[in-house]
Amino acid sequence: MAPTVINIVNFRYDPGGMDEASLKALNTEIMLRLQEEGIAALSDTTVRGRHSLRVAICNHRTRSEDLELLVREILRVTDAIEVAA
Repeated sequence: MAPTVINIVNFRYDPGGMDEASLKALNTEIMLRLQEEGIAALSDTTVRGRHSLRVAICNHRTRSEDLELLVREILRVTDAIEVAA
């Protein structure tokens, strides 16, 4: 979503074929579910008029496995959302 110059990364899940409002709703739901389940404390923001999620990788103990877990959980949550839709 934006160049990375600090330890905050902006991204969003985009399965394709969705308008901005639908993408915002989907990604907000992903963020809320991950927060409620205690998996990740993502936040959200708007970058150049487009909604995105953001993750701050500031803990010196963060490992690549932690980021892989985040990606897996995002995919798991999106599967659950798509099934419910």
